Amino acid sequence: MQTALLEQNETAAGPLELVELELALKHQDFVEQGFEGAVKHALEQIEGRLLFQMRLDGVNDCDWVAAIELEDEDTPVHALVVQRTGSDTLDVESIETSDLPVARIVNAYASLITTLDRVQ
Repeated sequence: MQTALLEQNETAAGPLELVELELALKHQDFVEQGFEGAVKHALEQIEGRLLFQMRLDGVNDCDWVAAIELEDEDTPVHALVVQRTGSDTLDVESIETSDLPVARIVNAYASLITTLDRVQ
């Protein structure tokens, strides 16, 4: 499996965390583990958190997307892991630069999960 390294000008907090995630994803057997397994295993290696995943079935040229949370010096960094339609790679996109509509709900969803974690 391959991942595409970030080529955009990263000005958002945490570009090193996103590169770390891409490297962890690069070493996953995507065919054997599937999308969810590859993302979860990579997140375990770098102590990241899966917020949610969705099957998009070709919407916005994507088959799967997962929203993730990484820590950058106690500040959460949110990103998307995307499997494009017809691609055998997983791309990591910052929610600030992603053109996927789902990127707009990641911060709100992460805040909801954080609040629910505090209640428990």
